[in-house]
Amino acid sequence: MREDLVEEEKGGQGGRWPRRLIVRVGRTVYPAVVESPVGWLLRRSPVERIKYRIIYTPSWRVLAILDLLAAAVVPAWLAGGWGVDALLGRQTRRHCDIDLVIGDDDSSYQQVAQILSREGFWFARTQYTPGIPIAWCHIWRHDAGHKVEVLPVPLHEPPFTAVGDDAGGAGQAFAEGSIDGRPVPCLAAELQLLLHRGYPQRKIDNNDVALVRSYLSLAEEKTTA
Repeated sequence: MREDLVEEEKGGQGGRWPRRLIVRVGRTVYPAVVESPVGWLLRRSPVERIKYRIIYTPSWRVLAILDLLAAAVVPAWLAGGWGVDALLGRQTRRHCDIDLVIGDDDSSYQQVAQILSREGFWFARTQYTPGIPIAWCHIWRHDAGHKVEVLPVPLHEPPFTAVGDDAGGAGQAFAEGSIDGRPVPCLAAELQLLLHRGYPQRKIDNNDVALVRSYLSLAEEKTTA
């Protein structure tokens, strides 16, 4: 892991409460500003960098949630930024949330909700975006600034089961990656690329796509060597 990504929060209590206060204030102000006429300012790179220095979800939180889900026998896979870094086996940047793919049955979501509640998370809202493979997103937040986006999908339908052309070009759906040297379940590289289509790309999305493409190119070189 890069030295500048080493977690401060899990250390001493000294810097934790000031950061939590900043997180609470930011969470109150940010939604109002982002929907205002000057909301575009918040999407500029300098502001994004400041946001990620304050509001992020660390690797230990990812591993803790995955451990709890595994103990409850709830299948789940990392997507998004942490899913990309899991494939690479290293953390490339700070991540504001955990994108967690689960089955779309009610039982799986209820178990996830119970686990997150016990860990101090609270339900924030649900987003629905029609026309993309992962249309539903249930957002959970923690007072420490951590965020989990629970993404229920139909595991019995493409692109989450089929391969090749039937999966829209995704050769595999799921893979095993690693975070802090520990194996973790994540979406396969081809599916990660597929899911990065169909919505406006931010700079970090473009960077993630470039990382996945490099990962695939390196894997292909190893196969043909």
